[in-house]
Amino acid sequence: MANSEFPEPQPGPSWEQLRVRLACSAGVAVVQLAIFWEFVIRSLPLLWPPMEPLSQWATFLMISAGSFIVISGFFGTLIGDQIYKRYLADDR
Repeated sequence: MANSEFPEPQPGPSWEQLRVRLACSAGVAVVQLAIFWEFVIRSLPLLWPPMEPLSQWATFLMISAGSFIVISGFFGTLIGDQIYKRYLADDR
């Protein structure tokens, strides 16, 4: 007997799909690093040692690392889901 008061739980993606997403995100990160290599090399001296004011240094650090992680994660997830649905998903 189904209880109409509570919705059925919706399980998340499978471990296989998560592995595909992670692999695609890593691939996008490598491509992103290759495209912005010169910027990364020029930015390294600004990352350490911390400069004054510390809030400006922390903001630069968070934006640099965050944009790299968010962009590669977003596009890696989109690409990984498409690859998984098209080539790896079981049609049941």
